[in-house]
Amino acid sequence: MGDSGYFSENDLIKAIYTAWNIEAELYLLNDGVKKIDWHSKESPFTKQSKIIFSSYDDNEFNSDVLKEFGYKMEDGKEERNIIDINTGKIVKYEWSEVKQLV
Repeated sequence: MGDSGYFSENDLIKAIYTAWNIEAELYLLNDGVKKIDWHSKESPFTKQSKIIFSSYDDNEFNSDVLKEFGYKMEDGKEERNIIDINTGKIVKYEWSEVKQLV
């Protein structure tokens, strides 16, 4: 497993762009979970969180996990785009404002 870290972000699109920027997977912690227990005998991801975005997986995978939030991913001219399902518009975030994991 590579590096891991936490950040608190209420804006889902900003969180996705942050994970994308550092080529990380993004997980949403389940209710009541404050921090992942990496030393748990069970996989910490199955009971404590769910995946929201994976920079290494394809558009179909990411669209499946983003669907419940009203988004999907498609190939753009230069990079993948996050699309708002209801409006069909590309959703972007200013790269200079994305956070780094701490």
